[in-house]
Amino acid sequence: MSAATEDEEDEDAVELFVADFDARDRALTIHEAGHAVVARALGADVVSVEIDLTTGYGSSRSQDFSDQVNNLAVCVAGCRAENAFDARSPRRAKISDFRKMRKLLSALPEVHRRAARAEGYRLAEATLREHADKVQRLADELMARRWKDGADTVPHRA
Repeated sequence: MSAATEDEEDEDAVELFVADFDARDRALTIHEAGHAVVARALGADVVSVEIDLTTGYGSSRSQDFSDQVNNLAVCVAGCRAENAFDARSPRRAKISDFRKMRKLLSALPEVHRRAARAEGYRLAEATLREHADKVQRLADELMARRWKDGADTVPHRA
């Protein structure tokens, strides 16, 4: 194999490596933007959105609602945003969302859980459709800021 071919293969490998990281980071920013945008659209004060580039985890901090359906909508909005924007993050990045959803549902009478869950998903999806441009803008901003100042975390104050 010639040196030129090896160099081309190395460049291709680096491009694939970078593309994989970009896709992972993009899914994470879409996920967290989904939480934040739905929370804000439903009337919550969003304190911050943050992604951690080293762990692949993120967080969105906003006030809780007295209405559990709204809390469920915010909880599932990250995963629903990933689906809407075709940006899939690893399952491990969603574990805290699943735990929170179980906790929210367990606080409701059992006869109301299925309907509340369905309504939370419906509300999240409708809100994401209505505010898709905001999800995209917030995710773009987080992506643009991800390597600034050599920081491992990308905070966004809402």
